[in-house]
Amino acid sequence: MPNEYTPTTETERKFETYRQWLEYEAGRLTSYIKLYRRLHERRTDRLDEMNIAPAFFSVTTDALFSAIVLWVDKLFDEHSERGFFNFLTFVEYNREMLSIAELQRRKGYPNGHWMLDRLPITLEVVNEDRARLKNLACLAAFKLRRDKFHAHFDKDYFFDRERFSKEAPITWGEAEELIKVMAEIINHYSSAYDGRLFSLEPININDLDHLLNRLHNVRERK
Repeated sequence: MPNEYTPTTETERKFETYRQWLEYEAGRLTSYIKLYRRLHERRTDRLDEMNIAPAFFSVTTDALFSAIVLWVDKLFDEHSERGFFNFLTFVEYNREMLSIAELQRRKGYPNGHWMLDRLPITLEVVNEDRARLKNLACLAAFKLRRDKFHAHFDKDYFFDRERFSKEAPITWGEAEELIKVMAEIINHYSSAYDGRLFSLEPININDLDHLLNRLHNVRERK
């Protein structure tokens, strides 16, 4: 195995740190979304098991949704001090660091290596990713929910919670699209830097299934 590359400039160190924590927080949001969805899915076949501790599951589900709303805002708000828009700004002003020649230097790839057969990171590429973020349809719904309830209580929405389902609906498909976009943006620039790719698949989904299935098996034996 080749040795890990050691950053030689402050810009490289900042990129690696930014990538590390952005991937960590994107993974956190992914886990929230996946677990929240799994809790809803398992109601179809494990509702009796959930009703053994209904307060626990209802509070957990509610807390997860609130965390999802807040983390979407942190990661996707254009004015967030850290998040995907800020990350793209950092990339924009340091595109030379992500050149194909720099990738070859870091990894020691020979000329003609397949990893070097890639399009360069240009301003146009960065702006396309910005546009992709801005065009995520569900962001407006998440922002409304965050501003009117989860971060602050708006008096109109506080007394009329049904408004959210009408004015800010969010589909499972839209939530899954957030995960896809996060992974693709992180991996696009990470692979340009040193070829590393990340998976945002959570590791906690099976824990829920094991718990509910074991409870089910115990109930079946009684």
